[in-house]
Order: sequence, then C-alpha cells, then structure tokens
Amino acid sequence: MTRSGAPEISVTAALNALNRRFGAVLIVAGLAAGCSMPISMPLASIAAADKPVLVTGSVSTEVVDTGVAERVGSVGWAALKSALVSAAELDQDGQAFAWKSPAGTQDSGMEGTVTAIDAFFDEGGAICRRLAITAVAYARTDSFVAEACRTDGGGWNVSPSDKPAR
Repeated sequence: MTRSGAPEISVTAALNALNRRFGAVLIVAGLAAGCSMPISMPLASIAAADKPVLVTGSVSTEVVDTGVAERVGSVGWAALKSALVSAAELDQDGQAFAWKSPAGTQDSGMEGTVTAIDAFFDEGGAICRRLAITAVAYARTDSFVAEACRTDGGGWNVSPSDKPAR
C-alpha cells in the first residue's frame, strides 16, 4: 500500500492497462473512420469487363493437344494456345481471352476467344478447366468445348469435350 492508502500497482501492470485502453480506442477510431471513407472503383474496369483480353505471343508452358489443333489449323493453334493457357491459369470463370492468327500466314484472318467455364478435378486428382472456344474464319464460326488438365510438369493436356458449355 502507498501512503495515501491506494493499492500499489507495478509499473508493468499500469503500462499493460494503458496499452489495452489505447488499443481499444485505436480500434474504435479505425472502425469509425472506415465508415466515412469513400469507396471508389474505376468505372473503366467495369466497362471493359465485357471485352475479351487479347493475348499475343508465344507460350512457354507445354500444351499437349489431342484434337483441338485439327479444328483450327496449325497456325491458328499456335495463336489459340496462348489464350488457352491464359484462360486455364487465370482461374476466373467467364473471363474471355481473344486470339488472332498473325497476318501473312495461311490461317491469317482466323480469330476467336477462349472463355473459362468452370474448374474440376479429373479421376487422377489433377485440376482441370472446361473452356469454351470460338474460332472465326472466312465468315464461318466454329464453337466447341475443350478440357485442359494440369500435368505434373506444370503444362496442360488439352482435348475436345463432349460436355456442353453451361
């Protein structure tokens, strides 16, 4: 006891009590400030959500095809492959990736989109993506569904699917 008759408190206990009160005040102040903070979202990103992302360039990820390339030709397949890997790896259903064959090739003028439909696991436990693919060439449109399943090496095995795009 102190001379005034009050119970004696250690300096450590007093600091701990002060820290708890100060922490509580900071939490309440932070929550109150959060309610008054404006929330902003760039409208340009919302407006652009309907447009497919154009994917160009080569793919370093290995893609093993069992039937998709024959539907779009070899040059079309080279262009489509980049969009396919982007759609499979992004893991965002509904996101479309555009592809286009380079000018000056036998398949020039061929273009289309690859859109992720959903994800699932195959019988072996590998992650797979169901993809809706469109290919447009010479005023003709071909639409089909393919499945891309991740390989142990990090690549993708791609094959046409008999399941419909939901």
